[in-house]
Amino acid sequence: MVTNEADREMITEITQMGLRAAILLKGVMIKKVDRGTLEWGLEEINASSLMGKYAARLSNNPEYVQLFNLVALVSSLEDQLDYQIQEYGIDSLKDDLEEINTSLRSVGLQFDPNQLQSDT
Repeated sequence: MVTNEADREMITEITQMGLRAAILLKGVMIKKVDRGTLEWGLEEINASSLMGKYAARLSNNPEYVQLFNLVALVSSLEDQLDYQIQEYGIDSLKDDLEEINTSLRSVGLQFDPNQLQSDT
């Protein structure tokens, strides 16, 4: 349940970030997005800024565990993409995509998307 405008904004921003990351990784999986575009896309998504902005609220509220997982996963990809690809290969991103999709499904079930739309 979304109780205030600040929560609504946070949930919406993180969900949109997760959706953009999922689309980007899906593009990699179907070989429509190359590594350079992936790196650029992750920089544009800038999950680390959302982590900085919302870390305290996310970590202090167990209700937000899936949101925290989304931000942490995409932020980690952003920061450690080179290492992950070098160590595990580009196909390892499939696991990240699955985890992002799982978290997005959970967020969609937990928070009513109609409730997240602003009343203005």
